[in-house]
Amino acid sequence: MSGYVGGALVDGVTAHVLDKVLASPHVSEVLRSLPPWMRDEVEAGRRAIRRAAREYEQLGVAAAEGRAETEIPEVAAPLGHEITTGEAAALLGLSERRVRQLAGDGMGQLRGGRWVLDRSAVLAYAERRRAA
Repeated sequence: MSGYVGGALVDGVTAHVLDKVLASPHVSEVLRSLPPWMRDEVEAGRRAIRRAAREYEQLGVAAAEGRAETEIPEVAAPLGHEITTGEAAALLGLSERRVRQLAGDGMGQLRGGRWVLDRSAVLAYAERRRAA
């Protein structure tokens, strides 16, 4: 397994594009569904990207070079990113009851009377359990 990378340099047009993508309603919904321990770090990164995007936008680089600002397309809701408690239980090696408890603690959302969990959050939780 590779080591943890402590950061990534994101500026200029990359920050501008990422800021637009992160502000998309579907992406924002996914970010809100993350468990608190994950959400804090992601939100800190999101704020840093927003600051870099503002700096880029204040420079007016696109306008100075005679280019119009590129429209960033809306990010669609990802397909298959949500899993059931049964699928999460199988991935984690836990009972569905325990997965429902985790979902209620912030790892999932109640939809139509059933818990759904973000697959990436479940996999990250599984990795944390293995590392502990």
